[in-house]
Amino acid sequence: MAQSKNITAKEVLDLVRRQGYVCAISGRTLTPETASLDHTVPLGRGGEHSIRNISVVDHQVNIAKGTMTTDEFVVMCKEVAAYQGRQGESPVCETQEASSEGGLGPPTPTLF
Repeated sequence: MAQSKNITAKEVLDLVRRQGYVCAISGRTLTPETASLDHTVPLGRGGEHSIRNISVVDHQVNIAKGTMTTDEFVVMCKEVAAYQGRQGESPVCETQEASSEGGLGPPTPTLF
C-alpha cells in the first residue's frame, strides 16, 4: 500500500484557487459548505493520498462519483444524459393526482 502523505490546508487553498473556485468535475461554484476533497483515482483503486491525486469538487458530485475514477464518472454521466434526452418525459414514475377514493389527496407514485 502506498504511504499516506499529508495534505496541507495551504495546498488545498492553492488548488481551489487554481480551479477558480469551481468544482473540478461539474463546474458548480464552490463554497466552504459545498466543497469536498475527491481522490481523482480512488484510494481503493490504487490512488494515493497526495495533493497530486486530489481535486476539489461539489459534495453532491463527490457522493454520486463514489468509487469511480473521474473518467468513469464522466462517461456514466454522458450515458445517463443521452438516455434521458432520448426518453423525453419518463413514464416510469408518474404521479396520480387523486386518491383511490376519487378525492384529492397526496400524490401517489405509480410504476407504470
